Amino acid sequence: MRPAGAMVQGALAAVGLLGAWATWQREPERAPGEAIVLDVTHNDLGTIRYETDKGWVELSAHKGDGVWLHVGPRSDAKTPERVLRGNESAEKLYDKFAPLRATRGLGALGGDKLKEFGLDAPKKKILVTARGGQTTLLVGTSPYGVSDPYVKDDRDGKVYLLGGGVLADLESASTRLIDRALHQFLPTEWDGLTVTAGGKKKELVQVNAESAMAAKIALKANPTKPDDMAKNWHDKVWRLVSLDVLGHDEKPAGGEPQVVARLDYTHRGKERGFIELGRVTPPKPEGQSGAGPASEIYLRSEHTAGWVKVPSSADDLVKEAEKIAASAD
Repeated sequence: MRPAGAMVQGALAAVGLLGAWATWQREPERAPGEAIVLDVTHNDLGTIRYETDKGWVELSAHKGDGVWLHVGPRSDAKTPERVLRGNESAEKLYDKFAPLRATRGLGALGGDKLKEFGLDAPKKKILVTARGGQTTLLVGTSPYGVSDPYVKDDRDGKVYLLGGGVLADLESASTRLIDRALHQFLPTEWDGLTVTAGGKKKELVQVNAESAMAAKIALKANPTKPDDMAKNWHDKVWRLVSLDVLGHDEKPAGGEPQVVARLDYTHRGKERGFIELGRVTPPKPEGQSGAGPASEIYLRSEHTAGWVKVPSSADDLVKEAEKIAASAD
């Protein structure tokens, strides 16, 4: 290419990049009636705290580790204060606050209107901490029962209708926004499994791992012979349902679980993750005769914040793990 042509091409490319940058920087067009409640960027946003007369929940972003929930104690649910990993919905909710938009901005209202919107004596509030200070949004009610509640900025008295399910998400944050996944890798993204239980250890492999339908589990010592019992057992462990997700460093009411089985995953020789199954045997109530309370089974992995309570039927999976670990090669 001639020097003059190269210069022209370079100039055109620069203009194109400048146009793309300007478009990216431009604030998205607002819908009719839309207003900005909190004009902050994602980098400026700190914590989002929702308080009611029943408790509180706080969302915060951890760089490289998603959004976490800090949930206050609930006497009605008999749960203590907990720190939990947030799921994808929690991340989407957090993103809605940077910036926080309202479908309608009503400005400052008089006493009668504030009473109509439940903002004369609100019992709920949202506290948003960002660079530059804290904003308090008082939460009212929906006067017609068909829209989201109205909120009032405590700084200037302006009233907004948030929309977008923001309030509904905050109301259910302590249940709906909890990450219940055991791993961030897929069933097809591991090829080695070591099962430790009952003082024994067995090494397994997953063949045809790239295909969920064709994948088989076999002993490492005999990879050409599929082990259907091990495959069925592992599928049940992978699909275990969480009954209760405990917080970081939280112990079950019955005490610290005793680890009775462990699964260690590898992929191409590198550590991938693990699952530990623990048993808790609650003490027999004083004066009770006969058999004591049934054992409880808990689980934790490389991804969970702490222990997760699973159905008591998982005790059978522990017994199967002991058989697999003790099986002959």
